[in-house]
Amino acid sequence: MKEQKFTEAVALLQPFVAEKGIAGREARQITGAINVRRYLTRQHPGADIHVVKRGENLARISGATHCPTELIMLLNGLVEPSDLKVGQKIVVVPMNLRMEIRPLQREISVWDGASLVAAYNIISSSKSEFRENAETTVKERPGYFNDSPLAAQSTQFLSSERGIVLSNGVSLHSENRGSGKVIRMRSKDLNELTLLLGVGARVSIVCDDETFTPVLPAEGT
Repeated sequence: MKEQKFTEAVALLQPFVAEKGIAGREARQITGAINVRRYLTRQHPGADIHVVKRGENLARISGATHCPTELIMLLNGLVEPSDLKVGQKIVVVPMNLRMEIRPLQREISVWDGASLVAAYNIISSSKSEFRENAETTVKERPGYFNDSPLAAQSTQFLSSERGIVLSNGVSLHSENRGSGKVIRMRSKDLNELTLLLGVGARVSIVCDDETFTPVLPAEGT
């Protein structure tokens, strides 16, 4: 790490990523911190160029390219969603990623197939609400300014405090927001997480590792 040999560091840590306990947790945290930089930049190996067509807006481009709207804005230096122009060439990075939430271990991880992309700590969760494994998807990714919700078209949306709502009613929020089945994270981590996961992204809630089998995409998809 001190020699800036990040690829080599990830390769050395890979055998420990799936380990339980402190060693595995630290391996995931370090590997995630390295990999997420690559996934959220224009240098991502899957980055592509999209030419804006007449009638397209940010939401339509996001849906067609599987690149979250906020990430499109970040990659292309867009300040407002309406900044797009017909014929404009923009960089998009498809994010076909999945998330694993482990409430009992207080850990969230993001995966690209079997490769770890990012790892985050859970501040708190209502453990009594999570007793068995479940599969769901990302339903919404709301933004907030102070205590007011923001429309995705708002100029403040990109810098707003973010949240994630899952299709099964569980939500991910910062420390002082949300009620019910809530998993709380640091705002900084949660905002980064929304750049990786678009609406429809697959989510596994893991309470029992012994019976959990990740659903990986078929080869070539």
